Amino acid sequence: MARLGVVSVVQAIIRDLRERIFSGDLAPGSALREVDVAEHYEVARPTAKAALENLVATGLLSRNAHQTARVRRLTPADTRDIYRTRAIIEAEAVRLLASTRHVPEAALESNARITALRDASPIQIVDPDVRFHTALVDALQSPRTSTIYEQLTDEIRLCMSHVQDATLLSTERIAAEHGQLLELIAAGDGDGAAEVLQRHLDNASTRLAEHLAGLGSAV
Repeated sequence: MARLGVVSVVQAIIRDLRERIFSGDLAPGSALREVDVAEHYEVARPTAKAALENLVATGLLSRNAHQTARVRRLTPADTRDIYRTRAIIEAEAVRLLASTRHVPEAALESNARITALRDASPIQIVDPDVRFHTALVDALQSPRTSTIYEQLTDEIRLCMSHVQDATLLSTERIAAEHGQLLELIAAGDGDGAAEVLQRHLDNASTRLAEHLAGLGSAV
């Protein structure tokens, strides 16, 4: 790979590694040694180390003391905990949005994008799906809430990538449930919106947990 610019070299490596993980180019369990990352990106080992440490902190890589970093292999328990944490934040967000009947424009745009991708590869809806849910939280205009949610984003995206890569949920169903959620927010039905959101997340969580459990039993 061509040498990266000095100013944003660490962030550039992080972005590229993230995309390789989400695309499946770097499969769960893949080892990422500092020396290999440094060689691949033509950078010094401290630079490679900084990029890997960032990905460990966001949950995309796992590494115990003095061990090689590896692409995170989600377990069923991981999946349930990630989705449960999402539900705590997002359910309150939709209740608050419904209290003012505020439907975020960014959420509408994201769901329209998902609908337009009906015939595309399921993995292509991950980005607009993440943007849809993020838009609900960001619409609260609470920097602290958005920051807390952002800390989960990489793990959320990793879950969604697994869901779509295994085609566990149809694009039509995702778009329809998003649409129903936005309609309830517009109607001021906070409890109804929260209930639809909970079912939406529970369904994805259950299917992914069962899928991961099946992979584990096949090893």
